[in-house]
Amino acid sequence: MIQDFVTAQSVWEAAIPRLQARSESVFDQYFACMQVLELAGEVLFLGVPDDFFRDIILDNYADLLKDALCGINGTDYSFELREGYTALPVEKKVVPEKVAESPAVSAAPVSAPVPRSSAAGRGVHSYSFGNFVVGPSNREAFAVAKAVAGEPGNIYNPFFVYGTNGVGKTHLLQAISTEIGALHPELVVRSVTCDGILNDFYDLLLNKRSFADFRAYLRDVDVLLIDDIHLLSKKTQMQEEFFNIFNLLYRQNKQIVLTSDRQPCQIADLDQRLASRFEQGMTCEVGMLEFEERLVTLRMWRDANLNRCALSDEFLEFLAGNIASNVRRLKGCFLRLSAAVEMNGGREFTLEDAEELLHVQLAEESASREIKPESIQHLVAKYFGVSVPDIIGTRRTRQVAEPRMVAMYLCRELTRLSSNEIGDAFGRTHANVLHAAKTIADRCQTDDDMRRAVSQLKKQLQH
Repeated sequence: MIQDFVTAQSVWEAAIPRLQARSESVFDQYFACMQVLELAGEVLFLGVPDDFFRDIILDNYADLLKDALCGINGTDYSFELREGYTALPVEKKVVPEKVAESPAVSAAPVSAPVPRSSAAGRGVHSYSFGNFVVGPSNREAFAVAKAVAGEPGNIYNPFFVYGTNGVGKTHLLQAISTEIGALHPELVVRSVTCDGILNDFYDLLLNKRSFADFRAYLRDVDVLLIDDIHLLSKKTQMQEEFFNIFNLLYRQNKQIVLTSDRQPCQIADLDQRLASRFEQGMTCEVGMLEFEERLVTLRMWRDANLNRCALSDEFLEFLAGNIASNVRRLKGCFLRLSAAVEMNGGREFTLEDAEELLHVQLAEESASREIKPESIQHLVAKYFGVSVPDIIGTRRTRQVAEPRMVAMYLCRELTRLSSNEIGDAFGRTHANVLHAAKTIADRCQTDDDMRRAVSQLKKQLQH
């Protein structure tokens, strides 16, 4: 095992100068923070902190990394990324390529890889409150997160953060972890992903091992932070285990922070006992940043990461105006564009070049802004617990008629379709559509439950 690890390190050290030569800033921001794990045949395994980090590498720099691993010791190595390893930046060191001829026996010792289960005990270093951009869509969640980090277990417990993918939930979670580590170093903080917990749980079941260590790992803490708790959906046995763990921590005033892509009451096949406990503390939504906040975020990334090649405000405004679906895509496009400008060989890089470079992402952004009746029908059906055939069918019971009118109202509000076109999508006349739109608009003025339902559906459709 030791020999395998040294060989993996020597391959990585041979790739480093190639990566640095292509883009110094990209190397500093990403490749320098990877952990060398092992070499299995011709596959180099590298550790990365999370799926956000992994997706940026795979979407934007996979070819760069693959090229750097070609021809080392006469072998074209491939790579695989494993999530859940702390990002520990290593000292940048240019290694002559001739060193790659033999294993680097005298290489500096490398810290042992940290597995997912203990990856983020004190938070990922790049996630902090200081670099979290606050706007109208996340101000409440940010304020609560700061309060939780200041007095864990004493104010808002549990703290449940929800929102669509790529809006900053993981950033807030890790910022809480980082802040608690700074303010309360004596506390035991455990930051994990729900996917990681499930994998550990299945491993215990498969190998018929004791559950004592698994339970102790989640119970023997002062602060427990879990990302993507909605993945507990349909996992009956794990829900029962977590129910007991949650109750024990809560009774001991241990801080619990959870993130999800939806509210507790909307997580399908989740034990109602768990859903009610998730809601008994503070629940906050995190939405996508507006244009101004996206522009501030881009400028912050530019100032922090690009010392040699600063994108002009013209390019940042182009990105902020066109990439609005989630922060992950925004950052991926920012990094890809910055690398392209840096490696452009001195030739002027124009907005037309940027559009050509990012044409796939721009097309997806454009398509995502065009809300279709089918999307509205599916979301409304799921929200009200009916089926799409019910919504477009002929049944007139209140259980079906009300969701149908809500769906037609949302089509009027969020699409460019005429009343006749909306009617065709529902098997109704334009008069039915107009009646539904007026009825729901009036209900929203007098019925708080209906107003909240429509508002929530709009937010989900528009993000």
